[in-house]
Amino acid sequence: MARELNGADALLMIGASENYADLYYATRFRAPDPFVFLWTASEKLILANNLEIDRARDQARVDRVLPYAQYEEQTKQKGVEQPNAKDVLLELLRDLGMQKLQVPAEFPLGTADFLRGEGLELDIAEEPLLPQRQIKDADEIAAIRRAMQATEAGMETAIEGIRAAEVRDGALLLDGAVLTSERLRRMVHRTLMDCDSIGKHTIIAGGDQGCDPHQVGFGPLRACETIVIDIFPRDETSGYFGDLTRTVCKGQASEAMLRLYQTVLEAQQLGLDQIRPGAAGRSIHESIQAFFVDSGYETGEQDGYMQGYFHGTGHGLGLEIHERPSIGRRDEVLESGHIVTMEPGLYYRGTGGVRIEDTVVVCEGGYENLTTLPKVFEV
Repeated sequence: MARELNGADALLMIGASENYADLYYATRFRAPDPFVFLWTASEKLILANNLEIDRARDQARVDRVLPYAQYEEQTKQKGVEQPNAKDVLLELLRDLGMQKLQVPAEFPLGTADFLRGEGLELDIAEEPLLPQRQIKDADEIAAIRRAMQATEAGMETAIEGIRAAEVRDGALLLDGAVLTSERLRRMVHRTLMDCDSIGKHTIIAGGDQGCDPHQVGFGPLRACETIVIDIFPRDETSGYFGDLTRTVCKGQASEAMLRLYQTVLEAQQLGLDQIRPGAAGRSIHESIQAFFVDSGYETGEQDGYMQGYFHGTGHGLGLEIHERPSIGRRDEVLESGHIVTMEPGLYYRGTGGVRIEDTVVVCEGGYENLTTLPKVFEV
């Protein structure tokens, strides 16, 4: 895959690819510690230390893996007694004859200052750094489909736990013990681990807690309240994420809660019906905003809290839980191969929060829904 360098010798990236999606995508090599990656017009190179060099040669999808030890020794031979990582990087770049480099916007400032101080020219690469990440190939779609299967298994654990719970004085009890957000989250995470996925910050938020969309939830869960469950684990094998939200109520919901849920359900279908190549994310988002207003649900600050519909309608999903494209306020157009979420929600304290989310692939003629779990409110 050739790269447009706009007169630079290479793109330079430094980081731990385990938590650096662009670097992992470019190399397909996952490492917990930072390493150097260079992408020239004709080849990809990794500078690897003794700990990682054999694994990098076996796993990384690059043209050459260069030994850190070699360039460290060359640096010593030039009079640097105890070379650090910046010294070794400089020796590598000089050995390769590189003078002008592209770097990502988040490139380490200290390293940038050092290289510029040594006479190298650094330019900030255009964003997005790797726009091809947005279009998923068959292998990536399969990886996200596997992640979604694990996500659904976790969601089934959560909903079945709530369904099996007894109600005592309004609180939920499971196997004789209080069912808290924390306990149910642990149950979900165990299921995800059994599916070779890792869950972090899983949201299980009941009642008014669910009105804060990123509140993970804490304390006892209660009957006759909305419970927002948002699960977004990372598949350990591929590194790709799944994402799924359901809202449930243990027992009989109030008329206000039922209407809130039904309105969000209809809004989600309204959004799904518009997904196709060429669709504008902003237009989809604005249509859902208008639908909520027409249904009598206003958005704004009430009683000191944001209430109504105050987040985006969807986002891209892949090696990061939130990536491009956006279905929201930005002007972005959907293309075949995008994987996006569709997750409208309404939040009113005293009634509760409702969010419903599926993950879909944009394809010719519309979309394929990677989510198979039914939508049930009262359990």
